[in-house]
Amino acid sequence: MKELSQAILNSKKSKIRKLFDMLLKSGSDAISFGIGQPDFTSPDYMNDAIIKALREHKTQYAPARGIPQLREIIAYKFKNENNMSWVKPENTIVTNGGSQALQLAYAVLTNPGDEMILSSPAFLSYYHLADYYGIKCVEVPAKNNYSPDIEGIKNAITPKTKFILINSPSNPTGYAFSKEEMDAIVALVLEHDLYLVSDEVYEKFYFDGMTHISPASYEGMKDRTITLNALSKTFGATGLRLGYIAASEEIIINMEKYIQYTTAGVNHPVQYGAIEGLKHVDRMNIPEIIEEYDRKRQFCVRRLKEMKFIVDMPKGAFYIMPKLNPEWGMDGDEFSNALVQEQKVACVPGSGFGSYSNDSLRISYATSDEKLEEGFNRIEKFLRNRNFL
Repeated sequence: MKELSQAILNSKKSKIRKLFDMLLKSGSDAISFGIGQPDFTSPDYMNDAIIKALREHKTQYAPARGIPQLREIIAYKFKNENNMSWVKPENTIVTNGGSQALQLAYAVLTNPGDEMILSSPAFLSYYHLADYYGIKCVEVPAKNNYSPDIEGIKNAITPKTKFILINSPSNPTGYAFSKEEMDAIVALVLEHDLYLVSDEVYEKFYFDGMTHISPASYEGMKDRTITLNALSKTFGATGLRLGYIAASEEIIINMEKYIQYTTAGVNHPVQYGAIEGLKHVDRMNIPEIIEEYDRKRQFCVRRLKEMKFIVDMPKGAFYIMPKLNPEWGMDGDEFSNALVQEQKVACVPGSGFGSYSNDSLRISYATSDEKLEEGFNRIEKFLRNRNFL
């Protein structure tokens, strides 16, 4: 038989999903620090709106860009929360989660042979989408504290570079851009006539008084920036699969074309839930959630340091990415696999997030205090059994 797609054949199964599969086989007492989703679920006022839409039989095709009422709310959100004063409903489109939002950015911006740049480690989908669209993903290793190497990014720009991709706060590291770093990235985009893809799904999850900065709010960036967001993290609604984008009308028109011939649109009833969610985001009590996650963040850093991991305090999201102590003589894959088998604790190996994090693990601390404490006790036991402590 003739060969299947090289791009798909050469891609590997997500290490997060692989780890999840291993964990399912480990038994009911297994603990996962691997799945990147909040430990709260979608609020009833969102769920009720979806149920109401179902009862009203809103189950036929929705417009490919999303229902007008939702796009109005999305435009309002970007204007008022993200200081993107230029956004109108025609600058928005609704997607099947943040994942399709990413896919649309790659599909519309690139041609085979183009290049993109990102700071590594980075979310695993960024790499595989580049392969699927025949573009070169140029990784620039982040600094030791996971801050972006601005000079390294500048030096990586070539005539083939089409866009820079940023994610702040970051999955997997929890790093968040300072204003100075965002200023520098925007300056590079403008200077070198590039696009910027800004993945902002963790925009609500900041610590230590930091606040979110959307690069599309900068002068000169409205036609150069694709801003991605989703219900998943803010509303604990990862399974509803609803994302959204703000971009120039030209980009949105071409995204609409792509959707018409691929997914044909987004789940119709869920869009009514999204309207209620975005309208009443204040009801989520985000400050209380951040206070709880801050406490978990502090706990993780303290315990990891006690166990001789190399770790920096994350600034946002709900991840921490410690480096393994080099004296242990293990890389992230070996450590992660052994930890699951011996202690039934899942942490994602850093190799799943790029070429420069083989010595690391990603830990999601969006879980209960009991599981967090028990999981870290098991990690300590794992280290002691191997005489690493």
